[in-house]
Amino acid sequence: MAKATTRRTRLPAFRTDAEERAFWENHRPGDYAGGMLPERVQVSRRIRRRVTERKENLTLRMEPSRVQEIKTLAQELGVPYQTLMRMWIVERLRREKVGESGLTV
Repeated sequence: MAKATTRRTRLPAFRTDAEERAFWENHRPGDYAGGMLPERVQVSRRIRRRVTERKENLTLRMEPSRVQEIKTLAQELGVPYQTLMRMWIVERLRREKVGESGLTV
């Protein structure tokens, strides 16, 4: 069972990149989302096309307990659970493409 997390609002000030890396190894961004300010960024056309590409609906049957595990983890990470699942699938596809699956058949 996952433990409940408390939402923090402010990030600490980091003196070095190493200090910031060490912090994020033990903390989740979702805990600090309320204290972050939006930033305007420029995104390349290539990436914009990939993001705006129409998604196709997919039905996936899973045990309710697994779905709840994914939802809990996604909430801790501060992302929608469908997005987290999509990220996992895309990550695995990339690993398969370069032969890093680690699976033996």
